[in-house]
Parts: sequence; C-alpha cells; structure tokens
Amino acid sequence: MLRRLLLMVPGIAGTVAPLAAQTHDTLGLRPAFRLIDRYATRMMQRSNTPGLALALVDRAGVITVRTWGYADLDRRIPVSPSTRFEIGSISKSFTVISLLQLAESGKFDPAAPVTRYLPWFTPKTRWRPLTSHDLLTHTSGLPGDRDDVPSSPAQGYLARERTLGSAPGTYWAYSNIGYQVLGQILTKLDNRRYADIIRERILTPLGMTRTDAEFTHATRPSLAVGYEPLYDDRPERDGDPLVVAPWIEYGSGDGAIVSTAGDMGLYLTMLLNRGRGPGGVILPEARLATMMQPYALTERNGAHYGYGMFLDQLDGRPIFYHSGGMLGYTSMLMGEPSLGIGAVAFVNGPGSPGAVARFALRALGAAMRGDSLPELPDDQDGVEHAERYAGAFVSAEGDTLSFRASADTLFLVGGGTRQALIPYGEHSFLGPRERFPLFPLTFGGDSTGMTEVWYGERWYTSDRYRGPKSFAVPAAWKAYPGHYRIMQPWEPNFRVVLRKGALWYVSPTGGEQAMTPLPGGEFRVGDPDSAERLSFGNVVDGKALTANFSGMQYFRYFVE
Repeated sequence: MLRRLLLMVPGIAGTVAPLAAQTHDTLGLRPAFRLIDRYATRMMQRSNTPGLALALVDRAGVITVRTWGYADLDRRIPVSPSTRFEIGSISKSFTVISLLQLAESGKFDPAAPVTRYLPWFTPKTRWRPLTSHDLLTHTSGLPGDRDDVPSSPAQGYLARERTLGSAPGTYWAYSNIGYQVLGQILTKLDNRRYADIIRERILTPLGMTRTDAEFTHATRPSLAVGYEPLYDDRPERDGDPLVVAPWIEYGSGDGAIVSTAGDMGLYLTMLLNRGRGPGGVILPEARLATMMQPYALTERNGAHYGYGMFLDQLDGRPIFYHSGGMLGYTSMLMGEPSLGIGAVAFVNGPGSPGAVARFALRALGAAMRGDSLPELPDDQDGVEHAERYAGAFVSAEGDTLSFRASADTLFLVGGGTRQALIPYGEHSFLGPRERFPLFPLTFGGDSTGMTEVWYGERWYTSDRYRGPKSFAVPAAWKAYPGHYRIMQPWEPNFRVVLRKGALWYVSPTGGEQAMTPLPGGEFRVGDPDSAERLSFGNVVDGKALTANFSGMQYFRYFVE
C-alpha cells in the first residue's frame, strides 16, 4: 500500500511515496529521508525546478521513491511515482548491456572493426579502423553530434563523411553519434527494432512496466512536461522565465528511454547485484565487470569511462554513474557498490539531479552505517579569494570595469553603486543582467592576482598586465564574428568572437573553445585532438552569412 504525504513548502507541492520491499525496515532511515527532503526542496527553490523525482535503492530493491513539485505547471499536476521522464544518456548503458548479451552468445565482439557489422561505416582516417570498443568508450575520434538530421540511422550513416580528429583509443570525447552507430549494430545483429530489443532483453525481465525504449507523439501525454529557460542564447540565471521545451520523437541507442524513478530503481538494483535481476541473470557478472572497467580518463575531474558508465569516487568510495540531458529533462543514476546502495533522480527543467543524488547517497549511506547524518551543504554563491579579482581594468577604447571584494563577495562598482557578481565556473562570473546579458565576465592572471578580464569580444587589462595589446589577424577573419542559428533544438545557436588576435567559439552557456586555423579555410574547435570543425561561407558586405559546424549548417542571425 502506498503512503502519500503532502509537503507543505511555499511554492512547491510534492508527494513522498515509499515503495519499500518487505525486507526493508525504513523506520531508522526516516531522519535521512527528512534531510534529503529538505535538501531537495531547497535546491528546487533555488534553481526554479518545476518537478523532481528520486528513487533510493539497495541490493534488496527500491527503498523509497520521493517526489516534489509539478509534472505540469499550467495544470498544477504534481509529480508522482508514476510520472515518466526522458532519461537521456543513461539509456546508453541499456545499449551496452544488450550488446554484451550478444557478446555472451558469440554474436558481437567489441574488439572487432565496426565494418564487420556495418560495412558502410568508413569515416575518413589515417589511422586504424574503428572498433566497437572505441565507440563504447567515447575514444573513437568522432564528432559529438549531428542533431540537424532527424533520422538516427541517417545520423550514423552521415558520420562516415567526417574525418576522425584523433587516433582511435587515444582521446576521450563524448560522442552521441558513436552510440547511435552502436544502436544500429544492435538492431542489425538482433534483427529487431531497438525498442523491442530493449524491452525483451531488459525491461520485461526486470518488471519495468512503465518504461519504453522510444518516445513518439503518443508517448507525450504520459510524460512530465519538460521546461527550459526562455533564453536559449545566453547563460541561465536563477529566476529566468520558463517555457515548454521543444518536443521531438526519438528511438536511437544513445538516449531514447522514458521511465519512472521506481522503474529505474529496479534497473539500478540489478546493477548493484552484479547483473542479477529478480527472475535471473540479465548480464553475467564477468560481462558486467567488463562494462565497469575504467578504460578512458575523461575530462571530468579524474573520472573514467567504461562502457556506457562513468567511474569515480564519492567521499573516497568507488561509484558508477551516468547523467542524461534531453530537451527539458535532466537525470542522474548513481550507484555505490561498496555499500550496495544507489540513487536515481530526474527533473523536468532547470536544476541539478546530480547534486540531489549525491547528497541522498551520502545521507542514506550514513544512516545505514549508523553514522551522523551529513550537514546540509552551504550552497551560497561565495567567492574564494575574492580579493584576487579586485581592481580596475581598462579596454583599448578607454572603458573601465572596477571590481571590489568584501569578504567572499565580488562587486562591480561604479556610478555610486555596487552590484554583486554571481560565480559561474572557474574565474568566471555573471554580471548585472541589463549590462552583461550574453556572456560571463571571465578573468585571467596568475596566483598573485588577475591582470585581464573579458566579456565576449570586449577585453580589459589592469595596470599589472605586461603582454601585447595589439594583434594582427588575417583580413578574412573579420567576416566571421557574429551570432549563428540553426533550426534544430539541441544546439540552436552559437557565437564567434574575435579577441586578442584569436577567434573563439562561444556556446549559449558562455563556454569558450579556441578556433585553430587548418588548411582549406577550416578551423578546429577545441583542443588539438578535437574532431569538431567550423568553416564559413557566403561573405556579403564583409560578413559571413553561413557557418558549417561539423556538417551542420548555421546561418548568421539578426540578433547579435
């Protein structure tokens, strides 16, 4: 029998529905649950999160499913244990398990060239042919996405037109294209639709009755409504208005699953039980161990990647995890094998399910060990060593930005006012919205202090700056800076800025990547092993009207 409890929190409605198996005694865990509720509620209020669902599990099964907020803001429908979410890239592990099941029966070999299964998959390379292992570990050298193509089979096929950016197996770069190709290998070897394969091999044996491995227009009414900030071309700020996210249908191996927190708790329980489900073995333990090997060091603070799973530590204990991001949805699955516990969290808009899952694991683990529960984290936007950023910075045109530090807060001062800056990544801050809406303010310098700050193409230096202040650039480059758009919802726009004699690719979130000129007029975007390429065309009146990003055609936009 389900027990429902209304959380009386201003602005947030929610339900808490423990789904404990008979073997669970949750009485001693209730203080941990209350602490998790407080943290989740606070995070939702701070991030303007519409709704959140969380499942906590151990090896005996689902301990509790807890829900907060709304699945539909307009109709005020609360999130419930039966609410479905798009889980995004957590789906990759389902593709992996199905392929490893085929490996167990001798039909699939991760070390074999991809062309053994898909003879047409021949991207341009001067190195050895790609293997499925390269795709499974994101070390293929392929670009990340081709989201202007609505057909997943076509996305994989068109990847053969790209040139690998690095030798296979040498460089980790997240590639959804790689898992789309793996999904095509799976459907060819098993001779069925992807959704049918996943249902028969994983969902039905685990009793995941509220889960599907594709979503179509018919699926949409059963899902939480996905929300996004109104502005898609600038860093997100707390309190930005929300709009309903764009809707797409999807059915590929990199991110096509829709599920509930409780159903995903069943899946996580199977992983914690080393591949064994309630009705028998889903994946032999040795094959699961293959999946959880740390094959590739990633860019994520020392984490490694196995097959469809990240491997890291939480408070010194090993964990496996994977996040997922879809249009209007974000998710996190996280397991801690040493304690045999795990957490799955979903949101249908802004927010951090990863932060909620991590804190929930800490609280649940402490309660199970009989330790003191963790303190609620201090999530205030304090600035470490704020005094490093203080001072005056002047542009070549004579404009001045002045910053002042007070305790752990950094202020922009001038005109008799001071405005606090919001930390936004390493050495970056969001300035006042009305003056700095599009980019973060980013500082550069050394351990003794900052000597420069930039906002897009604007560049300011302090009196301590000793480098050059004028730069020669090829005349053709002056046509490239601007704002470019495409009619696809995943990466709908980017900006190119020219600063300090270099071109920079700037994502909507404000992240910058260097553009390195290559023969033939192309630019490499990112570090020396990146496969992403950017080129420009149709220069009219000194401005490029088109920009091709790794095969996707963008167009200069009227809003700068």
